[in-house]
Amino acid sequence: AAEVEPVAKAEPAAEPESLAKPEPVAKPEPMAEPEPVVEVRRPRSVLGEIDVEKAAEKLIASGAARAIFVSPEGDEAAASAILVAREVSDAGLRVLLLDLTASGAASRPMLDSGLFPGITNLLASQAQFSDVIHADLYSDCHVIPVGTADPVRAMRAADRLPIIMQSLTTAYDLVVVECGPADAQGISRLGGEATEVFLSMLEADDEVTQAAVKLIESGYPDLTLVTPLGHEPPGNPVPGRRSAA
Repeated sequence: AAEVEPVAKAEPAAEPESLAKPEPVAKPEPMAEPEPVVEVRRPRSVLGEIDVEKAAEKLIASGAARAIFVSPEGDEAAASAILVAREVSDAGLRVLLLDLTASGAASRPMLDSGLFPGITNLLASQAQFSDVIHADLYSDCHVIPVGTADPVRAMRAADRLPIIMQSLTTAYDLVVVECGPADAQGISRLGGEATEVFLSMLEADDEVTQAAVKLIESGYPDLTLVTPLGHEPPGNPVPGRRSAA
């Protein structure tokens, strides 16, 4: 029998050309996360003290004509009077700050100098009102600094302070008086109708507590404690905390 020729093997089909590999898709860059909002943390109230904004609001709401500040801790605590005066002035009221500290702690930061005539010159009859009232360099507030006259001679005429205060309250919506570490007797000449008394504090220590208790027991039961800490005004920084003794 004729041999059957083997069937020719079918050649394998050509393999399809490999598909072009897709180029990797560029991963989108991660979006920058928004910066967290940093809140200015104010120290918690320890003795019931309020901040500068609350003190200014209280003076405006009550219609006070005089705000007397006592600072038992010394010069750096006088920042409260400055900041409150500027805050009320920024609200549109006519404000004057009277500096009765021995060192000019309240007026120096406002005038950048301690060489201007002020309350001692007025009491010593060496100047008139127009000579001792100056403009704050950092706000619309006005200021009467300590002055350059002999303080001993000036204090002999301290009985004129009530008359001076009355004249100032007639000309301004609010008169802020920084008295330094004064006691109840020391501020007795400065009061009048529509007067608010504040005690400025930096630290809740025994010195502050005792000063507050004495003022309350001496006829100022509505005393308000205020602290400048936590307040960040534009331009002029708040003095730092006092250094430990």
